[in-house]
Amino acid sequence: MDVTQYLVQLKAGNGASDVNTLCTQLAAAGTSCTYKYSSVLMGFAAALTSDQYTAMVADTKVQEVYADTTVTHQQVSSPTPSPTATATPAATPATTTTSSPATSATPEATTAATATPEASTAATASPEAATAANTTASPVTADTTSTVPSVGTAANSSATSNTTANDTVASTPTVLTTQQNADWDLDILDQPALPLDGKYEYTNNGAGVNVYVLDTGIRKTHTQFLYDPSLNIAGTRALHGWSAIGDSSNSDDCLGHGTHVSGSIGGLTYGVAKNVTLWAVRVIDCDGSAQSSAVIAGLDWLAQNYQLPAVASMSLGSDSPNQALDDAVTAIIDLGITAVIAAGNYNQDACQLSPARLPAGITVAASDKTDTRWTSSNYGTCVDLYAPGVSVLSAMDTSDTATMTASGTSMACPHVSGVAALYLQSNPTAQPNEVASTIVETAVTGQIINAQESLGTPNKFLQTYLDTAPTLTITPDALDPVVLFAGASFASTAASTQTIILANTGNSSVQFNVSATPTGLFGGWITVAPTTGAVAAGQSVSLVLTFDITENTFQTVLQAAVLITTSGRPAAKSMTASAYVFCTGLQNALPAATHSTSINFPLVQDTRPITADWPALADTNGSWIYFDAQIQFSHPVGTLATSALEINDGQGVIEALNNTGANGDLCGGFTIRARVPFSPWDTLQTTVGVTVQGAEVTDVYGVAFPTYTNTSTLDHRPVGQMFSPYMSYSGEQGLVTTDQNVVLLLVFSEPVNGLTASSFSISGPSGATVSGLKLLRGTNTYYHFTVTLPGTYYDAVTVNLQGTVTDTAGKVNLAVSPVSFTRVAYPLLSGTSYEVIKSPGLLTLT
Repeated sequence: MDVTQYLVQLKAGNGASDVNTLCTQLAAAGTSCTYKYSSVLMGFAAALTSDQYTAMVADTKVQEVYADTTVTHQQVSSPTPSPTATATPAATPATTTTSSPATSATPEATTAATATPEASTAATASPEAATAANTTASPVTADTTSTVPSVGTAANSSATSNTTANDTVASTPTVLTTQQNADWDLDILDQPALPLDGKYEYTNNGAGVNVYVLDTGIRKTHTQFLYDPSLNIAGTRALHGWSAIGDSSNSDDCLGHGTHVSGSIGGLTYGVAKNVTLWAVRVIDCDGSAQSSAVIAGLDWLAQNYQLPAVASMSLGSDSPNQALDDAVTAIIDLGITAVIAAGNYNQDACQLSPARLPAGITVAASDKTDTRWTSSNYGTCVDLYAPGVSVLSAMDTSDTATMTASGTSMACPHVSGVAALYLQSNPTAQPNEVASTIVETAVTGQIINAQESLGTPNKFLQTYLDTAPTLTITPDALDPVVLFAGASFASTAASTQTIILANTGNSSVQFNVSATPTGLFGGWITVAPTTGAVAAGQSVSLVLTFDITENTFQTVLQAAVLITTSGRPAAKSMTASAYVFCTGLQNALPAATHSTSINFPLVQDTRPITADWPALADTNGSWIYFDAQIQFSHPVGTLATSALEINDGQGVIEALNNTGANGDLCGGFTIRARVPFSPWDTLQTTVGVTVQGAEVTDVYGVAFPTYTNTSTLDHRPVGQMFSPYMSYSGEQGLVTTDQNVVLLLVFSEPVNGLTASSFSISGPSGATVSGLKLLRGTNTYYHFTVTLPGTYYDAVTVNLQGTVTDTAGKVNLAVSPVSFTRVAYPLLSGTSYEVIKSPGLLTLT
């Protein structure tokens, strides 16, 4: 049975229940409603048989049954594939025409890439209505007779859980920012005539404005959609809205068209409004086309979830007039959303296409870098103006850094969407007709060659300078940090204030709004007053920031974004307020005060004996000196890296580095545990030292500390080594072949006191004795002694040093390891025959 896809629009007075009733009747006949609508229009989309179509036309609740026309993007075929870009276009500081600090993205050439289309599952979601509002709409009750999810509910959209873009801190240039080496499509927007000067100058960046991109989706992780690096804000400005294609929760781009136009709207390098918030509303499939029913579903979601100020960017068009699509676009315009629409790529009258023919939208034709109409661009009285649309470089969906050059009215449309965002940043309550009239009235006239004026096309070209509002001087340009001392207990009151002056140098009043939003986890510590008002011509107003950290319980750095929006120039200015909360010991640590470092050594020890305060680090090989050091800075440094420290000119090793601030990181105190190599046989003392490399340590104000070194000296405990006898008749080492006596050697690193024959014990044979302890002739640290063994004992023997042996300073030495050997009987040897051979180990010491 043949079926055809239709759009069914109900008459006024009918509601969602009537839509559900008709869809239930169709379901009983085996037909499903593809989408349900209740915001931009009341109705549904379904594939109907001829009998069902006749029944719908005759139904008293139905106003009209429309053909579900095909909608396509308005971009020409992709260019020849090129290698994907391997470098991210960097956002770098741009030069400014004033002393006000501002940053902007500077474009760098990247290699073009083309998208690989992927198959997409056909749409199965059916939109169902919620009451439209200018904030996120509450989800409506789901249709209990259908298994199809509703459009615009929290389950289908991330928009319901996002704050407005005005809640996101934005970087707004104070007066004028210049992007050097800008691509032609940006360069041409800020000058009324050729030749191009290689610059894109702007005063706004779209902060706080939402642009809903009804397209193929967006690659949201693309580096073009990151925040300006100067803001230190993680994440992306490209957010998931909704998808009418396949899974409603997946608005990723599988063609590249939506990513490209989004880059022209708000990319860091390629965008007109570089800090705008972009919402992906996927209504076009991976092949670049869809039905108008899917576009209406996206508009129905938008009507339930929009956040003002808002722009709907629609680089798409139906292949024929479609009243239902026109009605849906009109509905979102009535809600206060500015609609920007591609004129189409058919070299024909734009009034023959939907939604380009809508007078309430801004319909955009395309021109090239020579100010000449693109030959495929539509024209006519329904066109409002021209914008750059030929060989436009922007983001691509194949990787997070890929780019593509493309042409079409699809490319012209997003430039106007970006300029609309610039205007709405300064005029957030402006209605769509005001936005449209301002953009058209400020466009340069008579610039486009072959503009088709004889066919009613206006010869107007887009410009970014939209008004000549009075100038407002905002001082200071940047806020200095405020230093607060709450005290060790943090119980005392610690509040301070800062003042921002708004001075009106114009001849008319300027309205302002101001907010102070903490950027970290802790709120409530900053307020601003007044939050709104007006500055009369020639007058000034003081904005007072008040800091109160009585609820904070630790040292920290608190920051807040202060955003001032005005009806003059600058339209907005963002500033960062900082409060450093220090412990009372650093109350004099102001930036200009002398910076100093102190180091002391509470513990320095060699490896003997193992001590209770450092049991795990004892080294029986005697090769390391261990020590603790305490480092205190005169100013708060926050963190200290091990790379900023040097132990004994690089010969030592840091075992641990810890912050010792009582309540946080900014009291300036640290401890380290370290070790340095030494040889107890070569010296009686070892020096340990710590150097703080000043150039690598800065305080919270960014001021570097001077390099500083301190040392401590350790007088070692003595160390000794006992050597087993080497006595043999046959030359086999380690075997004792006498019946009675063997001789052992004991060497110390320095002279000792208290060593006697009773200082030794013998393990193994019963009745063994030590005698004949004496220094070797000519030495004061080499001893030898005789061990007498029972004549019938032939087994292992161990000699131990015990008792109290000290150096000349009275330090106890317990670090002489026992020595073991084995006595073996040889019948051919006489009982009194033996030979003493000097130990090879001893040779290395003498």
